[in-house]
Amino acid sequence: MGKVVAAIGLSHAPGAIGFPETAQPDVRQRTEEATRALGKTLTAAKPDVIFAFLDDHFENFYRNHMPTIAIPVAEFNEGPADQWMEPLRIDKKTKFPGNPAVAEHLIHSLVDQGFDVSRTGPVEYGNNLLMPWVLMEADLPAHTAVVPIFINVFTPPLIKYSRAFALGEACRVAAESLPGDTRVAFMCTGGLSHWPPYWNPYQAGDPPKDDFLKLMKEYQTIGKAVLKQHPDLFVKFDEYEIEMAAKNEYPLNSKHPLVNAEWDLLFAQKIAAGDAAWLKGLTYEEVEEQAGHGGHEVLNWVALSGAMGGNKAKLLLYEPVIEWICGMTYVDYEVTAPSTFVTNDVNGTNGVNGVNGH
Repeated sequence: MGKVVAAIGLSHAPGAIGFPETAQPDVRQRTEEATRALGKTLTAAKPDVIFAFLDDHFENFYRNHMPTIAIPVAEFNEGPADQWMEPLRIDKKTKFPGNPAVAEHLIHSLVDQGFDVSRTGPVEYGNNLLMPWVLMEADLPAHTAVVPIFINVFTPPLIKYSRAFALGEACRVAAESLPGDTRVAFMCTGGLSHWPPYWNPYQAGDPPKDDFLKLMKEYQTIGKAVLKQHPDLFVKFDEYEIEMAAKNEYPLNSKHPLVNAEWDLLFAQKIAAGDAAWLKGLTYEEVEEQAGHGGHEVLNWVALSGAMGGNKAKLLLYEPVIEWICGMTYVDYEVTAPSTFVTNDVNGTNGVNGVNGH
């Protein structure tokens, strides 16, 4: 049977590699050290496969077709997508091994457990994987595969938080039913509080008044055809984000703080304590108000907690970084013996260390 050997969670703010110098040097040092620490966890675990709870930033899925849960079945997935290379300061694409057999097993297991999952072919990654990957500097076996589990976080209606926890539980069942001695690591990226320069109907208006967000709505709806007319869209995205950070506004000319450290710390402490009831009780409205339209990336974290059975985790660092418009958070889970639960709950109803609150 499969064995879970590690589980980590961290933020994926593009600014951490796209414009890292905008943060204070000590902030950058602490966040990079925390990221490398998680890379060491993966290195020591030597996983055969990483199940990664990610969200798509409109690299592959758009408002005209946005699956709630999607799992690629591919020999390789690649990143960064073309539009992210310059903004992330990455000059060469990386092919990340997939594992079609494991991905098929995961899809079949989730369907058997009551989850309707979209199958996709190869996908492109953006900052969702590349930012953590670059800074983790993990030394992994050449055969280590990444099987992403995409959760829609940007295009309502979104999955319920209780359902995300149940999805994580179901993925754990799938991991432990893999054949042989397959070594599985779980990973999630994203959040915490986060007001990124994507269009959001509730916070930016519909139709948006801001010219850049009008263009982003078009891109988020239609897809890459928009890039043919606006090939520098994501360069402008970075520029808009930097100006947002300087003014602490989303949208620009709208006085709205970009990081909610109080809510972030509450969420991080609940994750670290394994407070499954609190995590499952979160609502769309609460997260939207307290953590922003990008804050729904915590769905990935709730799924990770579910995969770990609500187990406790070590909070390595929390750092509110206005310059990257993100509450940067890093956790390392305690890994326990194989679980004995089997989730049939298709509706999803079923001490903190190292905090740095600068």
